[in-house]
Amino acid sequence: MSEAILSGQNRPPFGLSYMKCEMNKFNHAEERTLSLPQGWPDEAQKPLTALAELCLSFGLFVQQLEPDLDTAGNQHSIVCQPQQQYATIPLNWPEQGPVLLHIAPLSLHGTPFNHQTLRGIQNSLQQLLNMHTALAASQQQADRWQQALYSSFAVWDWDRTTQQLFCSQEWTNLLGLPHNTIRSVRSLLQRIHPNDRGQFITSLRKLESGTIDMLDCEVRFRHAWEDYIWLRTRGKASGTFANGKAQRIIGTSVNITARKNAEEEIYDLCQQLHNSELLYRELMKHASDAILIVDTLSGKIIDANHLASHLSSYTLKELMGMERSALLKTPQGDCIPCQGKGLIRDMRLVGKYGQEHIIDISCTSINVSGQQLAQCIIHDISEHKAIEARLHHLAHHDPLTGLPNRILFRDRLQHAIRKAQRNNTLLALCFFDLDRFKSINDSLGHDIGDQVLITIAERLSSSIRASDTAARLAGDEFVIILEELDQAEMVRTIASKILKRINQPITIGTHQIRVTSSLGISIYPHFTRDSDTLLSQADTAMYRAKTTGNCLEFYAFSEDEGQKNLDLWPQQKSRST
Repeated sequence: MSEAILSGQNRPPFGLSYMKCEMNKFNHAEERTLSLPQGWPDEAQKPLTALAELCLSFGLFVQQLEPDLDTAGNQHSIVCQPQQQYATIPLNWPEQGPVLLHIAPLSLHGTPFNHQTLRGIQNSLQQLLNMHTALAASQQQADRWQQALYSSFAVWDWDRTTQQLFCSQEWTNLLGLPHNTIRSVRSLLQRIHPNDRGQFITSLRKLESGTIDMLDCEVRFRHAWEDYIWLRTRGKASGTFANGKAQRIIGTSVNITARKNAEEEIYDLCQQLHNSELLYRELMKHASDAILIVDTLSGKIIDANHLASHLSSYTLKELMGMERSALLKTPQGDCIPCQGKGLIRDMRLVGKYGQEHIIDISCTSINVSGQQLAQCIIHDISEHKAIEARLHHLAHHDPLTGLPNRILFRDRLQHAIRKAQRNNTLLALCFFDLDRFKSINDSLGHDIGDQVLITIAERLSSSIRASDTAARLAGDEFVIILEELDQAEMVRTIASKILKRINQPITIGTHQIRVTSSLGISIYPHFTRDSDTLLSQADTAMYRAKTTGNCLEFYAFSEDEGQKNLDLWPQQKSRST
């Protein structure tokens, strides 16, 4: 540590008059903004503000943040001046290097500083900085995934918290509009044909309230330079508010104008079959979808086009006389009713070799020379369904480990709490991270670090029941939801088995890596009935486990709030290796 720091040189003047001045500034905290060191990016303002807020919870306020310019490469220690009522805490700011944080108490007559308390505060501040860095990296990764999806598909995303609607450039291209032209649901509804608008609004409200699981509408939208085009718009809810209503709705749209036009043409032409058999054959031959003609009375196929043969792998000869129920089925394997006029969604076509295609069927009843027939136009939507499934999976799972991400975790936690309320059972939330994981990345590289996280995720998934949930929040932080517990004593046994499995050495190539973890547990409904508080309690217990070296700690409420704040960061014990 440099002599300048020891002697108090180059530090802010923390005299009594200066402290009074700073107390006046604290009384007007809303007008006071901490300044970043010169040359630092604006993104550093958010973690700096978080540091200041955490210091306030300790009864301290931040005087100044400055880079540690000690060119000798010495690591500074905590500088504590109880009589002058100030302290300097060294921290390692990710991507900026060593810094010095000057702090002072809010009260001029408070308890003097001591090194033990300041070491606990230093650990908490450093953990907060590391958490902000991990969250920023996770957000950047999510943004890259979202940008890739939004640049490739016609996606719309309605955030009901802010009431803002985002439409990808591919979506606005469908309407021939510049990007960001449509920013609200109101502006979107204004472009829907008046005859279709009511249907769309009704479906959207049902999805919003949870009455239906998916919005699926075929409506006309006004194009920038044409009359109207047909779009098939599908959407699903992502996350819910406390009242059960959707928090966010994400969907895709596909231009089906050509299909709609073809359906209308086919329907009109089918009415003229008895006048023009040649025209009918040409229509069947050049149709863009598979077509079956079924005798309504017998249920047998009497005609088909080449696309139906290609899709099913049966020859045209094999299709003739085949029972419609042997080819077209519901997802449950039942026979599809195909009478009247209408669209039947999400059915199955079972091919000759057992292959299944997800299809929509447009059925039209026609009468030809007294024979009642059903024209079935089959639209293969398997690829569209695969894209939807991929979008849904990416929105709710961690791309590295495949575990549920923070969004899906919160949804499952709220569901588990409601289930525990109904069944009068206990629920345990386990929060853990890997000790010294940063050293693995620094010494062996991020590729090895990623393999460690993947291995931990696999071990975690194999160590819990099917009714439980394991998720990755960010970086090396994981959570486990243990449901349907009759007694709190069960939790320690289960958690100990999980820790034992996780802490086994990991072999990657020529490296044998020993990992340890610290796990904190909160029990519902012992101290809270709120999901966010439950997560915060588990996080607090984890840091207690980390600092005490006990590996596993339960959250325990203390009525003495002052003592509670100090107890959160006791002097760290060395963990046996």
